[in-house]
Amino acid sequence: MRSVHDLEDSTELEMPDRPGGKTFRPHWQLFVPTVVIFAGYGLSLLYLWMTGRSGSGLFRLFAIVAAIGVPLLAAHAFLRYETVRVRLGKQRILFHPGWPRRNAREIPAGLVSSVKVKRGLAGRLFGGGTLVIETTTGGRFAVADLRMPDVLAEEINRLRESAG
Repeated sequence: MRSVHDLEDSTELEMPDRPGGKTFRPHWQLFVPTVVIFAGYGLSLLYLWMTGRSGSGLFRLFAIVAAIGVPLLAAHAFLRYETVRVRLGKQRILFHPGWPRRNAREIPAGLVSSVKVKRGLAGRLFGGGTLVIETTTGGRFAVADLRMPDVLAEEINRLRESAG
């Protein structure tokens, strides 16, 4: 049976100049907000239960958020983890910004004017980040939650130099 990656790679992200290309995927830090929210609500529920307030409206509200919100956040993070990717070809960059966006985008390497890496707190702690690509036509594209964004930025700069 084919995996999700094989199906996605064979349809939306197929590249004719695939040999020698590299694919960059998301970082596991996508799941950090879900874990933090789960821990916060779980500890709050535990505190309310231990202090005898398990019948209160606040306890019920926290239980509903933990039972519905956390699985939805986890599903969203999983879908993004499975769909975000950047693939480098010989003369172009193909990226899919991830769910819920559908369309993969393609940028010829010669049109890239600059590549930057931006990191939030989780990115600085765990090593992930957002890649921002600016084109000579004034376009700006961002792919968030990538693993090794610095390595990807260096690869794109090398690709850009060889194209130009």
